[in-house]
Amino acid sequence: MVLKYVDEYRDGKLAKALTEEIKAYLLSLSNPNEKLRLMEVCGTHTMAIFRHGIRSVLPDRIELLSGPGCPVCVTAQKDIDAFIELSQQKDVILTTFGDLIKVPGTFSSLQNEKAKGGDIKIVYSVFDAIEIAAANLTKEVVFCGVGFETTTPTVAASILMAQERGIKNFSIHSAHKLTPPALAALMQTPKTKIDGFILPGHVSVITGTNGYKEVFDKYKIPSVIAGFEPVDILKSILMLVKQKVNQSPALENGYERAVSASGNLKAIEIMNRVFEISDAVWRGIGIIPQSGMRLNKDYKNFDALEKFNIELKDTPEPAGCSCGQILMGLKTPEECALYGKKCTPAHPIGPCMVSSEGACAAYYRYKGY
Repeated sequence: MVLKYVDEYRDGKLAKALTEEIKAYLLSLSNPNEKLRLMEVCGTHTMAIFRHGIRSVLPDRIELLSGPGCPVCVTAQKDIDAFIELSQQKDVILTTFGDLIKVPGTFSSLQNEKAKGGDIKIVYSVFDAIEIAAANLTKEVVFCGVGFETTTPTVAASILMAQERGIKNFSIHSAHKLTPPALAALMQTPKTKIDGFILPGHVSVITGTNGYKEVFDKYKIPSVIAGFEPVDILKSILMLVKQKVNQSPALENGYERAVSASGNLKAIEIMNRVFEISDAVWRGIGIIPQSGMRLNKDYKNFDALEKFNIELKDTPEPAGCSCGQILMGLKTPEECALYGKKCTPAHPIGPCMVSSEGACAAYYRYKGY
């Protein structure tokens, strides 16, 4: 199936044909009652699935799970607290993407700090933060580094730019994470039953198909990289169903127009030049070995925690919040005791309700609570 234009990827007749083909293949499963639990790893996929009503057209035998692909949702509480503490420092301008503003920390949030007079600016790119630093040389500008392989190279490039331009009042706190180790952690989690991964499109543009090869070779779980249009997503589900029916797990690329086998080698090179791999804490999951990205020794002068002598402090998750279990496919948002009661978009308790890519926010918005 070779399509050229966006409207083709939204074609209702083509989407219906894919849905019927999915239903036909499911009839080939030896167990007529068997359900397939497919996890869309990316938060953007979660929103697209709800927005286009894909759950409503799929047979009941397919259960879609939301995974740990929302960067704000998996940011550990101690990192949120560190961002808040950085915003409280004298003569600091804290810059951040908008999704982070409302995430509750242990005692405050960036939104609260801004209301109290903190100099906190929402930026659309880390390069905006560089320009703010260049225009405010008497202040320190800190950027909240949150994201996966999609955003980490741009943050690395911003640090190289700041170094080249001699901008010394710019620093970051890196809570960046890598996607493949999280998939491995899910496969090792007791009670987690996942029959296939819908792999993230944006991340895969950087990592390429090869970025998942090690995880796939170890666990042999059906995996398909998907784009974000309805036909993209339905095609990826069909590919996963075919793998299951044929008992032939594979790592496939369903987003060929954007993703190659090797990915963006230049972006990977820049990322690896500035950052080094480290262990990282994922909200609700815990420490995942070799899943984080911290500044290497050559760029430690851009490390905000070192510059302001701030320690990361272990803090508990909000009481009753099931965000971590939701991210691992162990619960749906509606199974969280706080969902829609104490935790709403207007008054979020967990990050899964805050982020535009969060599973709880998607359920609340598109399922009418």
